[in-house]
Order: sequence, then C-alpha cells, then structure tokens
Amino acid sequence: MNLVVIGAQWGDEGKGKMIDYFAERASFIVRFSGGANAGHTVVIGDETYKLHLIPSGIIYPDRNVILGNGMVIDLEAFFNELKMLSDRGIKWEGRVFISDRAHLVLPGFKKIDVETDKKRQHPIGTTGRGIGTTYSLKASRDSFRVVDVLDPLILDELAEEDRNFIKKYFDSLKKMTTDTSLLLWENKDKNILFEGAQGTLLDIDHGTYPYVSSGISSASGASQGSG
Repeated sequence: MNLVVIGAQWGDEGKGKMIDYFAERASFIVRFSGGANAGHTVVIGDETYKLHLIPSGIIYPDRNVILGNGMVIDLEAFFNELKMLSDRGIKWEGRVFISDRAHLVLPGFKKIDVETDKKRQHPIGTTGRGIGTTYSLKASRDSFRVVDVLDPLILDELAEEDRNFIKKYFDSLKKMTTDTSLLLWENKDKNILFEGAQGTLLDIDHGTYPYVSSGISSASGASQGSG
C-alpha cells in the first residue's frame, strides 16, 4: 500500500501526527519535496522529536527512510539531525537513504537567498536557508546534485567555501547515497508512506503564488519527487 500525506492549507495542519500514526505500519517513509525550511514534530511518551529533513519514521526501529530526488538538502542541517538522533539513542545507521539526484543547498546559496529577497520591491519573505535559490538554480540547470559532488572532478569545480563544506561530509554522504527510485521499485509490494511537507497552498503551481515555497508540496510531488 502506498499512502501520501499532504497538507491542504499552508502547513501546520497536523501532518506530523498523522505521519507518526501511519509510520508504524510502513516499511519505507519518503520525503519528496522541500528542505530544512519544513518541520515535523513527533511526541512519543515523554520524548519530543523535531525533524526538518529526515522523515519522522526514523524514530521507529526497522523503518527505512528516504530523502527523495525532489528535495534540496542542507548537509549541515542533515548531519546535525543525525547527531541529535544518535544522542537520543536512535540507531539510524543503514536505514537512511539519500537520492543520488537530490540537489544540495551550498553555503553560497544561502547568501544569495537573503540578498535576492532584499532586492525585491515587495519581499516575499524567506527563511534564508537557501531553498528558493537552490530550486531556482536547479531549474536553470546550474545547481549540484548529490551524484555530482561525489565526482571528484566536479567537486573541484566548486567555489572553495562550497568545496570544503562538501568534503566534511563526503565519506558519510557517499555511504547513504543510492538510486532511491530503484530502491522503491524493488520494494513496491511493501507499505510505503510519502511524507508531505508544508501544504498545498504553498505549492509552486497550485498555491497562493507568489507567496509560496519553491517545491511541489501537493500530492503530485510524491511521484515526481521520489521517482
């Protein structure tokens, strides 16, 4: 069974609670859009977990989670979340998979994000996390996917700040990177939960444009953003 959970408004509709309910019954939990600008809070007993990139099903043993190709990933935020999980006794090794075609938020992109919004006559508001800039560069074919930066020749072409940033995480990133579309196909008979972020009215096509996010946060994003 495949199940997609999305928000019908601008986010904060309680998706995290629904995702937590269904995650216990799923083999794979997949994020398919957005980046560290989204967030889900899950409360289990006395424990509260706040996650922005990693699908919240990771807190359940034996559940696998996928960061899909439709996401834009800030590696610093991602590895900080993994550390938080480790510190709280969550064993995630071997259960986290990153799409080789997901795009990366580089340090330079965050600066562009803030500067671009300041220059607008009517700023639309930005979290300053580089999400919009990364999606814009993706559309203009000037961004970098995970598979790109794992190629030493392409890595050397990056600006020094961005190159050094990637190198800090290179080995760990490589271990988690795979063709997640193939992984999902190989497990198509299992229960797969697609974890939406934000809400339909923040969708780049179906939302209250221009006051939207840059990703596909409606139901259609589940297939596009996971392959």
